[in-house]
Amino acid sequence: MAIRTVSIIGLGAEGSVAYYAARRSLGADRVRVIATGERAERLKRDGMVINGESYELNVVAPGEGRIAPDLLIVAVKSYQLQGILDDIAREIDDHTTLMSLINGLSSEETLARRFGAEHVVYSMSKINAKKSGNHVDFKPVGQIAIGEKDGSVSGRVKDAHALFAAAVPCAISDDIYLEIWRKYMLNAACNTVEAIFRGRHRWFQRIPEARDAMECVMREIVALAEAMGVGLTQRDIRDLDGFFDDYDPDGMRSMVQDVLHGNQTEIDMFMGEALRMGREYGVDLPVCRFVYDIITSIDKANAGALDA
Repeated sequence: MAIRTVSIIGLGAEGSVAYYAARRSLGADRVRVIATGERAERLKRDGMVINGESYELNVVAPGEGRIAPDLLIVAVKSYQLQGILDDIAREIDDHTTLMSLINGLSSEETLARRFGAEHVVYSMSKINAKKSGNHVDFKPVGQIAIGEKDGSVSGRVKDAHALFAAAVPCAISDDIYLEIWRKYMLNAACNTVEAIFRGRHRWFQRIPEARDAMECVMREIVALAEAMGVGLTQRDIRDLDGFFDDYDPDGMRSMVQDVLHGNQTEIDMFMGEALRMGREYGVDLPVCRFVYDIITSIDKANAGALDA
């Protein structure tokens, strides 16, 4: 069944790219943005500006649209997911497919436990998008990948691919779980190390030792994946040679922005998740522990732990 209606929860950088694609494919009246309270009022008032084009948003409270969407896209921060599960429940019905663009390894499992694995399709985005206020800019570099965890190409995967591919680079993956792990390895290393530097992409472009620090984290993530039977290898690290060459030197990762603005980071998803799996599978991750302790300390300081 073709996707005719979409709801989106979370309009960060990746959620905004998803909104752009869905709106371009379906039209404004078939794409709902789910929000409540002050955030809903702000989105209604300010809208979004994506790649320089202004968009008025169809903002509704969970379930207010009456008819459940064919596809619900979840694109909030990882630490916000548990808090919106009831909102998701009010918005969907048994025919709705759920798709998560949340970073990390566990959001699909969280959704599957609450709503059933039969409703969850796997995806990940490598589109480089930047958000500032209600402005989001992205280039058609990288792609959104969609697939079933078992590698099959189902009808819902084809439908989701058709929705996105009409507007942004998109591919069907026959090993989406491995692709999610590859992105996790990259994010866990780049976000955290760049946040410790409080730097920009030029650190990795111009300072070899910065890249070495990033690769130390990656090697531990590969060791963890190997212990868990995931097909991530050292070659996946080597394949990233030159990855940052085309990035804007003045760009920065989302975790750097969180640190600089005093916001809570996603360190528990980027590193806490790895440490928990490391304990379960008996893999020592000293570099990941070191990075986790530094960013967690910054989070606590930003939250007022050092205030008199």
